[in-house]
Amino acid sequence: METLNLAKRYGKTDALRGLNFTVNEGEIMVILGPNGSGKTTLLMILCTILKPTSGTAKVVGIDVVEEGTKVREVMGIAFQEARGFWRHKPSSILRFHASMFDIDPAKRQDLIERTMKDLELWESRDKMFMHLSGGQAKRLETAKVLIQQPKLAIFDEPTSQVDLRGKRKIWDKIRELRDQGSTIIVATNEVREAEYLADRVTILHEGNRVVCDTIPKLKDAIAGGDIVEVDFEDPVPEKLVQDLNGLGGEVSLLPESNQLRAKVSKAEDWVPRMTSASYVAGAKIASIRITEPSLDDVFLHFTGKALADQP
Repeated sequence: METLNLAKRYGKTDALRGLNFTVNEGEIMVILGPNGSGKTTLLMILCTILKPTSGTAKVVGIDVVEEGTKVREVMGIAFQEARGFWRHKPSSILRFHASMFDIDPAKRQDLIERTMKDLELWESRDKMFMHLSGGQAKRLETAKVLIQQPKLAIFDEPTSQVDLRGKRKIWDKIRELRDQGSTIIVATNEVREAEYLADRVTILHEGNRVVCDTIPKLKDAIAGGDIVEVDFEDPVPEKLVQDLNGLGGEVSLLPESNQLRAKVSKAEDWVPRMTSASYVAGAKIASIRITEPSLDDVFLHFTGKALADQP
């Protein structure tokens, strides 16, 4: 899948601004960005629901505008808002979906039953769609794509409204779908989801592709390879923060005035110097935590804004 200078404008608002990116065959590409960043607009263009204002998009070499019917034959999408026939049962919805995509009738029922059990929908198979919980409806939306096993599978925020146990089941089924040969695009604003699923991540911000790479390479791009968080017994003296910034890295106070956070190249070198400086300043350390940068840190580094602070 590839786009070239893809743009979409609504009135005077640019939802996509000349987007260029490629999804490799057989990978999970996660598009990470806040609400309003252009994720859903991009997906709606790829699945032929929207037409771009300019630029092109191709799925397995097929232009989404010129040959939309062919694109829909090789694509499956789980929408952000679950869609179903309100007075139909999940089992009948999946049977209808399977028939639309010519899934072998001899294998159809077994595939549907297995998928529903894997996503913990089997006990709800005879409920009307209108009576499903939000999480059940989202899992059913995912199930429609899983039984289709398309060449390109698209999931728009697949685990919103789903509890952590349900999230992991959906994530594992998406990875299994990739292992069966599908190319997958997942749009999300959840860092945990991106880190669990992604072969590569594209950060989308205000309609622009900011950066695209594997998670390890994105994290390596941040100045300072380690994150050190230090809790002090009392508020941290401002002079200590200044002194610690002189040791290399980026040191900042967290909202709680007795905590600081440092991005440093090597924690094993920086921590002993930090403890010595703290001792001299009379600041007693309560605890030290060392982690690697998160995708939240990556997003902040490349956009200048925290993902959690976005609408």
